[in-house]
This record gives sequence, C-alpha cells and structure tokens, in this order.
Amino acid sequence: MTPFHRARRQTFTPLLTPFSDGRIDVRAFEAAIDRQIVAGVDGVVVGDPIGEGPSLSQDERDELLKACIARGSQHLTVIAATGTNCTAETIERCRRAQDLGADALLVTVPYYSKPMPKGVLNHFHEVAAAASIPVIVDDDPGRTARDYGSALLERIASLDIIIGICHGMDRLSHFAGLSALMKDRFLHLSRDDRAILQFLDMGGHGAISPLANVIPSPVQTLIAMSERSSASNSLERAVDAAAIALGRDEVVAVKEAQSFIHQSLADVRLPLVAAEPETVIRVRQAFAPFARCGLSMRRVA
Repeated sequence: MTPFHRARRQTFTPLLTPFSDGRIDVRAFEAAIDRQIVAGVDGVVVGDPIGEGPSLSQDERDELLKACIARGSQHLTVIAATGTNCTAETIERCRRAQDLGADALLVTVPYYSKPMPKGVLNHFHEVAAAASIPVIVDDDPGRTARDYGSALLERIASLDIIIGICHGMDRLSHFAGLSALMKDRFLHLSRDDRAILQFLDMGGHGAISPLANVIPSPVQTLIAMSERSSASNSLERAVDAAAIALGRDEVVAVKEAQSFIHQSLADVRLPLVAAEPETVIRVRQAFAPFARCGLSMRRVA
C-alpha cells in the first residue's frame, strides 16, 4: 500500500472492468493492475462508475476487489468504491470491503433521491461510524444531480475518518472558492483529466484519473512533475489532447482507447453500448502518439 500524501501529488486510477461475453475477464483485470504497478501510480479504485460499478453484482465487486488486493496491495493503495443512494446498503458494502482488505473507501454523495443537506450529513455520519479505514467522499454533481457546494465539506469536516474529497467534472470554480481551512482539512483529488493541471495549480493534491487506465505512466509523470513545473510541453499537450478526446462518453471512450493501446476487449455492459464510429476515430487519433512512442506503460524519465 502507498500511504496517502499531501506533501506530494498522487495518481489513483479508477480501474475499468474488462468483460468477455458478458462475464468479468479476471486475467485482463490482473494485466491492467500490472500496468499500473509498472507505471508507478499510487493506487487504484475498484467498482467506481468508470469501472461500471453500478452494473456489477455484489459477488462481482467482491471478486474484483479480492483480485486487486491479491495482485497489487504490496505496491498500490486499493480503494473500494462502496457508495450508493441507500445508507444501509452503503454501510454493508463498506463493511464487506473492509473485511476483504481494502485500504480506503470511496463513498459517493447519495444520488437519485436528492436528499436535503441534513440527510447527506446524517448519511456520512452513519458511514463514518461504521468505517474503520479512511473514507474519501465522491462529490460529483454531474452524477448525483445535486450540488451541495462548500457547505457539504464544512458539515463533514468534523468526521475525522473522512480524509479526502474527489471532485467531479467541471468543478474548478467550486474548488477555487473553498476556504483555506477546507482546502487544508481534506486531501483533494480531481477526476477531471481535462483540467488536472489547473486543479493542481489551485492547490489540489492529485487525481482519480480515468485516463490513467490507458496511459498510466504519462499521467503519473505529468502529475508528479507538475509540483516542480518541469513537465515537458509536448507531454502536456499529448495528455491534454487524449483527455479531451474522451469527451462525455467516458467509460466507452476509455475502453476504446485501452483497446487501441493495449489490445484489450472494449466490451461494455448494458445500458452502455459500444463506441460510435466517430468516437473510435477521435480516440485513436488522439492516442496515436502514445502507441507510436510506447509511452503508455513504461515510466517517463
């Protein structure tokens, strides 16, 4: 396990779930974990929306988490995405993940029901009481359809077991508006690959990067070197272009890019469907530089 740090910027990868004929391809999943280890990322997330977590059964989530811990726990922080819109189910998932050996939990703000702020606060109080390992709150209004603003952070700041916040897409202005106290209280991570350098410049601590599924080493290098303002312009431009190419069909596009770079299957599970031809073309054009120079997995000096 790599400990959480604020002193240096960190990269965590929300792992894709590989499917073959509708079933999880465990060997392909283990190969993906190996790529993350070789690239030197700090950790991985299992069962995140990028990994099609909402489409997985509990047994499948357990299978993936067990495989990840067995394969990568000596080298990676293993974070289990356990949040749902039901407090009781979230607590049960948190307990199962803890029992299996996860290092931390990623728990989303409840979705669908759009609870009042007091309900969200009570939800996280219950989660915190049940958790025995660090909790990161996944605050992504694009998925939950409700923006609780900085008030959410202020309300949960007293819960010591909650160590971090994962900020969703298009959240730069929200992050910029946080008080110095709130920025210092939590580990702040972004899942918006298109704006990661701006986020880091504003005081962010790292990323939960979908893009790192495909090009883990360039992403990890860019984030680590941003502390010293020493990332090359060409690397920054290539990573930015790749992030933009993923667009809004994130899971499908990331799987298509991974298929292109790593010769893996791009199968998804309904309600997701295969990438449209224009998405395939856009993704392959953007990721071609990484395929040509072989920088997708090996560490960049």
